[in-house]
Amino acid sequence: MPQRKRAAAVEPGRRAKNKEATRQRIVTAALKLFESKGFERTTTKSIATRARVAEGTVFNYFETKEDIALYFFEREVDSAIAAVQKRKSLRKAPLEEKLFALIEAQIDFLEPYKNFIGAAFVQALKPTSKLAFSLQAMALRNRYLAFVQELIDESLPRKSTNAMSWIAPQAFWIYYVGVLLYWLHDSSPHHQSTLAFLDRSLQIGVSVLRKGVIT
Repeated sequence: MPQRKRAAAVEPGRRAKNKEATRQRIVTAALKLFESKGFERTTTKSIATRARVAEGTVFNYFETKEDIALYFFEREVDSAIAAVQKRKSLRKAPLEEKLFALIEAQIDFLEPYKNFIGAAFVQALKPTSKLAFSLQAMALRNRYLAFVQELIDESLPRKSTNAMSWIAPQAFWIYYVGVLLYWLHDSSPHHQSTLAFLDRSLQIGVSVLRKGVIT
């Protein structure tokens, strides 16, 4: 291959890697500032300064600070789903064990950013917030709940399910938000109180679900 053609073939891959590296620098800088200064007090200018890019570059990747937060939550969901899928021992495990592993993976991912998560809850309560009411946020929530539905479907008898098994993912979402609020106020070492609460409550919830769907 001539040198010019070889360089042309390599360039798109290199450009994509550089763009992704810049995106990650912006996200990392933003998360550190969200955690230390708070979500509201962090400006796009301060994010750009910490990431060592121009402020305009930040806007090339993310329209608002909330878009950076949503990108972080997308990574969190991807990481948690992958963690459950990689554990072969979970394939034949009870449903409550699978759901425990899913939420535990999410909490582990979120742990370094506890202050920011608390601020994100407050931000999400605003009627105009992208964190709760945007198409991107709804798509992320739907993808997460679709995975929860997959876990339910593979864990309960297929021919004996009823409406309860179909509304279970939505109920699980409300439950997950409650677990996060509990975790945010948990000062026990390695969030052991949260994990104990998670274990007990999942056993009760899945027991109720089994009784409702098995004929």
